[in-house]
Amino acid sequence: MNGAQNAMIARLAHPSRVQRALAWSVCVLLVSLFFFAAQRVLAVTTIFHEEILQAAFALIAATVTALIAAAILHRVQPSESSAATRIEHERFLAAAESSLDDFYIFDGIPSAAGEIVDFRFSHINPNAERRLKVQRGELLGKVLTEVRPFMITSGLIEKYREVVRTGASYITEVFIDDEMIQATWLNVQVVKLGDGIAITSRDVTERKRLDDQVTYLAHYDQLTGLPNRTLLQDRLRQAILRASRYKQKIAIFLFDIDRFKSINDTYGHAEGDALLAALGKSLFATMRKCDTIARMGGDEFVVLMQDFHDLEDVTRCGLEIVRNAARPLLLGDHDISTTISAGVCVYPDCGLDPDQLLRNADLAMYSVKKSGGNGLHIYSEHPAPQELKATSP
Repeated sequence: MNGAQNAMIARLAHPSRVQRALAWSVCVLLVSLFFFAAQRVLAVTTIFHEEILQAAFALIAATVTALIAAAILHRVQPSESSAATRIEHERFLAAAESSLDDFYIFDGIPSAAGEIVDFRFSHINPNAERRLKVQRGELLGKVLTEVRPFMITSGLIEKYREVVRTGASYITEVFIDDEMIQATWLNVQVVKLGDGIAITSRDVTERKRLDDQVTYLAHYDQLTGLPNRTLLQDRLRQAILRASRYKQKIAIFLFDIDRFKSINDTYGHAEGDALLAALGKSLFATMRKCDTIARMGGDEFVVLMQDFHDLEDVTRCGLEIVRNAARPLLLGDHDISTTISAGVCVYPDCGLDPDQLLRNADLAMYSVKKSGGNGLHIYSEHPAPQELKATSP
């Protein structure tokens, strides 16, 4: 809803009282003149019953005041209704009818206790008709929740009641997919209008789609579809907070394809990209749904593993990944065999923050590289008793 529509709604809900105030001012002036004239009569009268005359004048004054007020207000209200309010109303309807948004006015339906519990359709603009695929004549006067049960299941009806109760406007975005509106995101704005509400809604489905696309591109690798470094960092921070709170451990695996440059040089970058995508799928199939598999960039992948029993679980999982990666892959016309080197770092034993965990996992991975690759090494600050030698499948 634009600013002009909001202003018109506010003026309709609270009409001007300037003319009414003017009418009462005229009443006071006339009564004052009446009493002045009365005092002049008393000053010159020869009748001795002054108290009787004063009482009579007071009674007449009250009567005249009431008659004058009624007459003036009777003339002022129709004038206001037929002139300023009518013009305001016409402008408001013209703006609502020509709005590119969906626009509705609902009258409140009170309970026995006087609280608004539901609403009746009072006005629907052409855009709203097109949205609902119903002629406005079929909806006017009908109860909102009976026509749109979605209002109850979504909890929106409670928000609308709150708008009437508090006077505070309400803005939200809601996804609707029912018999009247299919798979649509709507931006909904609700304002109080007397004992009812005025609602403006706008289709923001395309904007939401673009927002989702931007979010996806910012957090996922385009080649493999796996989370990228940014999303991994966020999930790793969350995992550390959770592990710290519940006194648990997490494991970080860092994988690197052995001799990947020679594969690119031999078969071309297209085959190299296909190999990266295949490794990503293999990692995804090997790990659990609760684990995070991410591509850091180049030929480096990271797995964030939570909720394991002991270091043996971590070792068993890492060796399974190494063995699966060593299976030959048919990429295009080429049967490519490759291996990976894997390094592991465990929180909180070998690191307390994301950077330290990834750095130590990288050191463990390069320890495998130095030994010829195709194996797993678990980082430890005491290498001799903790080191696991690179293991071939």
